[in-house]
Amino acid sequence: MEVRASGARSGPGSLALALAAFALPLDSAFATGFFINQQSVIGLGRVGAGSAAGADGPSGVFFNPAGLSELGRLEPEKKTWTSFGLQVIAPRSSLRDDGSTAATPGSLGGDVPSGGRDMRNPGDPTPIGNLFFVRRLTDVPAYVGFGITEPFGLKVKFREDWFGRYDAIESSLMTINLGPVAAWELSREVTLGGGLDVQYARSTLTSAIPNPAVPGGPTPATDGKIRIRGDSWAAGYNLGLLLRPTDRTRVGLHFRSPIDHRLSGSSRVSGFTGALSAANGRSDAKAKLKLPSIVSLGVAHNLTDRLLLLGQVERYGWKRSDEVRVRFDNGGADAVRRTGFRNAWAAALGLEYAYSSALTLRGGVRFDETPTVDAYRDTTLPDQKRLWLGLGASWKVAEQWALDFAFAHARIKRADINVERTFFDGTPLASSARVSGSTRSSVNTLSFALRYAF
Repeated sequence: MEVRASGARSGPGSLALALAAFALPLDSAFATGFFINQQSVIGLGRVGAGSAAGADGPSGVFFNPAGLSELGRLEPEKKTWTSFGLQVIAPRSSLRDDGSTAATPGSLGGDVPSGGRDMRNPGDPTPIGNLFFVRRLTDVPAYVGFGITEPFGLKVKFREDWFGRYDAIESSLMTINLGPVAAWELSREVTLGGGLDVQYARSTLTSAIPNPAVPGGPTPATDGKIRIRGDSWAAGYNLGLLLRPTDRTRVGLHFRSPIDHRLSGSSRVSGFTGALSAANGRSDAKAKLKLPSIVSLGVAHNLTDRLLLLGQVERYGWKRSDEVRVRFDNGGADAVRRTGFRNAWAAALGLEYAYSSALTLRGGVRFDETPTVDAYRDTTLPDQKRLWLGLGASWKVAEQWALDFAFAHARIKRADINVERTFFDGTPLASSARVSGSTRSSVNTLSFALRYAF
């Protein structure tokens, strides 16, 4: 990334806000960038297979509102369905330094080791909640629903003296999605659905800035620091279709529109002393966060009265997010950060077995592509291809109550990191840091949900 500064203060501030606008999780849920697909405990048990085909109960509000008509078919005596779910996402990862360097006036412009330790498990276990409500209308063949979800983001925190500190020390992105939906059953074979996505996003990033005046090169003890925050409200929409070509087969198609957030925030630089103390202070800026479109095609087919086969294919339009551009209120030059994101695909296959009228067992396997590319992969999102395995169960404890459980494990391919960050461009203090390393990661997710229908 190149940062052009109109002064010492806007130089590091530009860097920080560019990072903040894309402060993404180290170990997101399902790969495909930083989208959190674990909005259904039933669906997690088969790692997303068949979710667009109306196979996830009330959480169809999120995955395909047209699938809500299946609730009335499975439980025709009921008119209202609710669900509260909680997922705990626990990433495990190690990041190893492979020769990170810095070049500053203090090092006479030559590359010197930037110093810092390797890192293990910078991402703490993170709870993700969701709430769904569905109501069948009495006079027309229609359903209305509402969902509260957290579809994007997680959090990681590194030590302040780790080798990648000039890329990130703390990164977080949180979203809350409010989703009213409706579905209309045109016929026994066709249901249409759609809804709105009203979304709040908040991003925070802390990173280090190398002190260009330190003889011999910067060290963790002499670094400056910048902390930035930004938030935004934005809106999108989603559309769904559910087909029943036979009594045993359902096909669902769902489209979720892209959402563009305009983050407004501030950056604060601290830690510099002496002649560089003028770089300390606060500045305002704005940046766009472009979230992708998502297209899902799901199929559910009853092999027998007890055994259900499910599949799903998903496409994520991450290519539109290949750049982050930050504009500054003080008239400074834009800061531009390339992500190089490409579109990504995911596919899942699962089975469900109705062991009894009260107990259903399920499992699945899933493969996720990553939108990241080798040339731009960094420590905020060192993502790679993943293979998921999931297991789950549902237990109907009473006529109106049911419990869902699920566990999923992902193995992530080794990812290499090799990026350069520049500071104080266009001034005598111009400096750079190259972060080189590798990471190995895995993710475990444990989930449960309580459902109530009447």
